[in-house]
Amino acid sequence: MNEFAVYQAFDPLDYLKTYYTVIGSEGDGMLRFLAETFSALPANLRVLEYGGGPTIIGMISAATRAASMDFCDYVDSNRALVQRWLSGDEQDFDWNPFLARALEFEGIEAPTNEQVGERAALMRRVVHNVLPGDIYAMPPAPVEGRYDVVMSHFCLDAVTREKAQWQENIRNLCTLLQPGGTLILSSLREAHFPEEGKRAFPNVYLQEEDVRETLESVGFPAESIRIVSADADNTDRDYTGIILSSSVAL
Repeated sequence: MNEFAVYQAFDPLDYLKTYYTVIGSEGDGMLRFLAETFSALPANLRVLEYGGGPTIIGMISAATRAASMDFCDYVDSNRALVQRWLSGDEQDFDWNPFLARALEFEGIEAPTNEQVGERAALMRRVVHNVLPGDIYAMPPAPVEGRYDVVMSHFCLDAVTREKAQWQENIRNLCTLLQPGGTLILSSLREAHFPEEGKRAFPNVYLQEEDVRETLESVGFPAESIRIVSADADNTDRDYTGIILSSSVAL
């Protein structure tokens, strides 16, 4: 079931203050996984980040392998915030600690401010479009052709409470991935958000095996699937951790 309605009142800055004020186990896990994943890929890729929310961290390591990259999200205010950063306006939120941490995972010890600035400049060069997207539409984004890499972080699992619909969301997203392309997904592990109140966001309950089994059922070869988990930053979260996966399409 489509549960997008709750996101009409989504506050991107409140979200960033809640989940991105410090780099904890979740941020470290995601930045490390993306650094490792993109380091193993060739250069000159066409990359799509789908449902990126108000964050840019998915694009940090991706920029090292991208000839071009598009960013897509359903929420207008999320796209506006990301577009401002891409345009050079960094007043909304300080992403530099995340850029520096990603550089560390890429093998740069004690990144300098200059190196952080160079990565930000690279990201701004390779991101060509900031677009709307709706995973319940077909096509799910207003783009032409398919991508070498499609990544979606905490999106496909966050617009439904039903596992069957989450699986269908993955199938829909894969229509944007070319044969032989890489799909990168991040999902919450064992999410249990309340159904009422400020934190009442939809999220399907997932464990690592759910991700593996679904990727195989969609058609990704078992040997191409890599899954890594990271525990939640603290026990106050409405989930126990995050599940990170990469897989290669036939």
